[in-house]
Amino acid sequence: MNNLLEFDVFLAHNSLDKVFVREIAKKLRRGRLKPWLDEDAILPGQIIQEEIQRIILHIKSTIIFIGKNGLGRWQKVELRTLYTQCIERGILVIPVLLPGVSDFPQELLFLKEHKWIHFINSINDEKAIQELKLAIRQTKENQKLNKSNNQSKLLKPPLKKTKSQQENLKPSKKPNTHLDPSPDIATSKSKTTNIIPSVKPTNVKLSSTRIAKINESNPASNRRKAKSTSTIRASKNKATTINNSGAWVLLNNNLFKTELVETQTDQSIVLNIVSTDTEKEAILRRLQPENYNKKQITYVYQNDADIMHIESVLVKSVKGKNRFTLTLKPYFQGQIDSFTEININGFSADKIAELRARLILLNESSILTKTNQKHCTLNYCIQGYNNSLKIEKCIFLDLWRSLNKKIQVFLIHARLLAIYYLKMTFTVEHILELKLTLINNNMLSVQFRGQRKQFYANQEPALIEVKGNCLLNI
Repeated sequence: MNNLLEFDVFLAHNSLDKVFVREIAKKLRRGRLKPWLDEDAILPGQIIQEEIQRIILHIKSTIIFIGKNGLGRWQKVELRTLYTQCIERGILVIPVLLPGVSDFPQELLFLKEHKWIHFINSINDEKAIQELKLAIRQTKENQKLNKSNNQSKLLKPPLKKTKSQQENLKPSKKPNTHLDPSPDIATSKSKTTNIIPSVKPTNVKLSSTRIAKINESNPASNRRKAKSTSTIRASKNKATTINNSGAWVLLNNNLFKTELVETQTDQSIVLNIVSTDTEKEAILRRLQPENYNKKQITYVYQNDADIMHIESVLVKSVKGKNRFTLTLKPYFQGQIDSFTEININGFSADKIAELRARLILLNESSILTKTNQKHCTLNYCIQGYNNSLKIEKCIFLDLWRSLNKKIQVFLIHARLLAIYYLKMTFTVEHILELKLTLINNNMLSVQFRGQRKQFYANQEPALIEVKGNCLLNI
């Protein structure tokens, strides 16, 4: 039998589906991967179940095939041990639906928590094969890198911080301005410094622009101005800006203004919404879960986005106004998207994420127009891997067609929608800045900064910056 450590992926399947699984194994080998298939790895005379138990301790990832014939006798036994080992050791689990299967059987609904791959028409589905190869290959590379990093940490003592580095680690005495309350929708304002010299020259008149800058340096003056200005501000060149969505929340692509958003210790979220719109009230009432069937909902608030389960919807009438209290709990999908850290055709994972951000925000798709074999996989990665989210064009275009007469609503909705796509396509983990400026009712200026997920302890997470204009009237 071959060395156990040589195998990249374990193939769990019903023997009645062997023809399909054998063909997929061949395709994986052509991609220089080493799948573990029982008919190839187990020698005559060996006890099948013992060999399966032994290989599970050494696999890097596993594929669970689901065919029209359901689960086989050995597959049912494998799954008990296999799934437990994978969850405990953080092994990638990839459910695969074979041709002729449209959904998961009742006894395997728990696998739906993982991202699955579907061979819709035939076993020669090139897109599905590429997904499998990317997942297995990246898992293999990550494990190698983690192993080498652990070895280097054991060999190299930690470097002593220099005096300047120690100074940088000291907490700043400056007040944290980020704790200041902000309006529902804030307009960005360029920072100005006090430009008055220590000795003012005589016979010099200050321009109105300069006087305005000096007044801005006066906190009391700023506070008075803040009370009299609107939260979304239009300038002389008809530009309207938003950089904070304030109290607005996006639930399943519907906007609601919240009175309170509270995060509990178990990461559940409680929303208080007062609605005076009967249509919005009807939407909220329909969210009420039925019996034990908890509905899923997309949730975006400020700079956070997630998929949640609706735990409850309570309605309370106060002075003729209906107050809705929604309790949402995180919907754990069981695995992160490992594809986000793969390099393709000279494009790093961070560069691919930047290209995806530019497609989402600016509608830049120059690489996507190339259909040759070299760019096929790259285009697939740029457009995203999530089963439900596929980016083919800028997300603002369709929204503008429906809301172009409601500028304020459009900007709020556009910002929250952008945050959802940037985070749920694993483009970035944290939103640092997202500023949208509508210019002359046909151009959206975008200024974005986001931080990628930190996959390796010895590497700082990358920053992605996108600046540019998106033409809305296309």
